[in-house]
Amino acid sequence: MDDQAFAATISRLIGRKLSLGTTLSEINSLTDESLIDLTCQGHTEAFSLLVTRHENFIYTMVRGMLLSSEQAEDVTQEVFLRAYRAIRRFEKKSSFKTWIYRIAYNTSLSHLKRIRLDFQAEPVREIKPVGSASQPAKAAVRKLVEQLKPELKAVIMMHYYDDLKYEEIAEVLGCPIGTVKIRIFRAKNELKKLWTKYEIRL
Repeated sequence: MDDQAFAATISRLIGRKLSLGTTLSEINSLTDESLIDLTCQGHTEAFSLLVTRHENFIYTMVRGMLLSSEQAEDVTQEVFLRAYRAIRRFEKKSSFKTWIYRIAYNTSLSHLKRIRLDFQAEPVREIKPVGSASQPAKAAVRKLVEQLKPELKAVIMMHYYDDLKYEEIAEVLGCPIGTVKIRIFRAKNELKKLWTKYEIRL
């Protein structure tokens, strides 16, 4: 299947029975590993379900590293195209989620290198949160996260927004757990500096 045909496949939701006769409700109950096996057998609908399961998480991570939602959509699709091409090399030593996160991280970094983005996002001076649990406060923090460099932004997105554990992040980044902890510490320190810089008050 060429890229254009596959892009069309993953852009639509599953709305019919798989060719092997399994119903949608039954396929929904299958594990990621089972869906990978079905994909390797040639059932692209199974991979479409993997996409629908994980695309929101992947998009969130990619969007966190990039400054444009349009770029994030394009890169997210590229991530799943790469995953589909490499699916037969997935050895199940880690979860599918960790494996595809690694692809997403590397694809995002490659995209940033290609376009040579300046990592400065929009300022956040106009946001004055009135409570630590308020939506404005969350919006302020999200804007601050966007100010971080990609390697720091990525660990914040994975740990605090996507709930990945240190061990999972280490697998994604291909680095020791200690390095993950250091990057999260650095990221939080940078966020604290930005919070002070923009004089955001709770």
